[in-house]
Amino acid sequence: MNTDVYGICKDFLRRHPGTIAWRLKKHSKVIQSHLNDDEVVLFSFAGQKNTNTFQPFYTTVIVFTNKRMLLGQRMFLGRSHYTSITPDMLNDFEIRTGILYGSVEIDTIKEHFTIGCLSKSSLPAIEDALSKYMVNEKLKYMQKDS
Repeated sequence: MNTDVYGICKDFLRRHPGTIAWRLKKHSKVIQSHLNDDEVVLFSFAGQKNTNTFQPFYTTVIVFTNKRMLLGQRMFLGRSHYTSITPDMLNDFEIRTGILYGSVEIDTIKEHFTIGCLSKSSLPAIEDALSKYMVNEKLKYMQKDS
């Protein structure tokens, strides 16, 4: 089982230079500590959880597992922020390209959030992974209900 969040995220950033992400190892540890034994990391990336390109201090690691989507952020002074989103809570997403960077907006039943400061070259990979994830997981939930 592949559960090395830091390694997968770092590999993503190597393939898509230009994405702004800080303290990747610390943010990945937040996710790693909340993974269940039976979860497999399918995709991981990092970006800024805000819409302002000039405030690149909200790095967040986003992980898709075979069971849920996780967002983890390690703040200063030992505080951390962690969000778990089950596939039935996902509505849709939108990819945006700006002059310097791109962003992905993810809409859930409870909240709407933006991950920005993403390299433009990373957007097709994120779009592909996110759309496959949403379709596959929604199908699983629909099959369970029937």
